[in-house]
Amino acid sequence: MYSNKRKEDRGFNVFLKELKEGTQKSVLLFSGVESYLISWAAGNVKSKYVRTGMEMMDYAVLGENASAREIVEAASTFSMLSEKRVVWVRDWAYLAGAGSASSLAEKDMASLIEYINNPSDGSVLIFSHEKPDGRNSFVKTLKKCGSYYEFDTLEKKELISFAVKRFRAAGVAIGMAEMDLLIRLTGYYNKESEYRLYNFENDITKIIAHTQGGRVTPDDIEGVVSGEGDRFIFDLLDGISGNDKKTAFEILHNRLSQDSYQAVSLLASIASQMELLLIVREFMDRAGGRTSSYEISSYTKMNEYRIKKAMNYASRYSLEKLSSMLQDIYEANRQIVTGMLDGRTALELFVARI
Repeated sequence: MYSNKRKEDRGFNVFLKELKEGTQKSVLLFSGVESYLISWAAGNVKSKYVRTGMEMMDYAVLGENASAREIVEAASTFSMLSEKRVVWVRDWAYLAGAGSASSLAEKDMASLIEYINNPSDGSVLIFSHEKPDGRNSFVKTLKKCGSYYEFDTLEKKELISFAVKRFRAAGVAIGMAEMDLLIRLTGYYNKESEYRLYNFENDITKIIAHTQGGRVTPDDIEGVVSGEGDRFIFDLLDGISGNDKKTAFEILHNRLSQDSYQAVSLLASIASQMELLLIVREFMDRAGGRTSSYEISSYTKMNEYRIKKAMNYASRYSLEKLSSMLQDIYEANRQIVTGMLDGRTALELFVARI
C-alpha cells in the first residue's frame, strides 16, 4: 500500500535543513498533494524572515489568477521592518499549464522571468501548485534558478512521527498496534485516496477528545475514524440479519433514548450506509463475488476499510433485498418530512419491514 522506494528526497526534511542553514535561494517552488505541508513550509519561511506584527506589510499571498505584473511588483517591494519580505503565489494556475503567454501579457511575463533569474535579496518569492507541469518552460526556469521541494504523501515512519508528536503534546499515549489500526482505517495509503494530512490531524484531534484514561484504545479509533453512525448501523444490521428483531429494536430505542430528536439524522446515516451496501453488492455480483475491497475502493475512492466492512454485511443480502431496504428507508424519510409519521414510529416500521 505504500513504498519505501523514493526518488531523490526534496521533501520537508530537506526543506527544514536548507531553511536552517540559509542555503535556500530567493525563489522557491513547492509542489505535491500534501497542501498541509505546503502551508506549513510557507509558514516556516514567513516565521524566519517576517517580523512578528509586520505580516500585513511584509507578507503577501497572491491567488491562482495573479498576473505576472502583480507578482513582480509584490516581490520587488522593499520590506518595512522585517529581515525579508515574503510573497507566496499560491496554486498559481500558470504552473499547471492552465496559463499561456497569450493569457498573460508577454512583456509582464518577460519581466517575471527576468526577476526569477535575478531576484531581490530582500524578498523570498514562493510559488506553489499540486502538480506543476514539468514541460512548462517557466516551471523549468523555477527549478533551475530556485529551490524546489516536493511535499507528497509521507512515508509510514514520517506519518507515525507526525501522529506521535500530536498525541504526546496532548498527554495521550498510543501503542504501535493502535497506530497501525489508525493508519489502516484512515486509508491514507490507498492509491486513489483523497485523505490527506489535514484529515489525519483532524481525526487525531477527535481521537484525543474521545480518549479517556490517557491511552488510545481501538474503540477510540474505530469510534472516530469509522464513525459512531457506522457502528450503530452495523449493530442494527447484526440484529436484523440474525433474525433477532428484539435486539434490533433495543439498539434503535437505546440510540433514540439518547436524543429523541435525532431520528432524521439517523435515517440519513442509515440511507448512506444502505447506499454503500448496495454499491458494494453490485460490484460483488458483477464480478462473481471476487472483487476485492481494494479494487472497489480504487474505483469509488471510498475508504477501503469501510468497503471491507460493508462487504461482510452486503454478502448477507441479495441485491434485490438491499434495493428494497433502501427504498423503505427513503419512504420512512418521506413520511417524517411530510408529517405522516413521527421519527420513532417511522424507524420502527422500517426495522419491522426488513
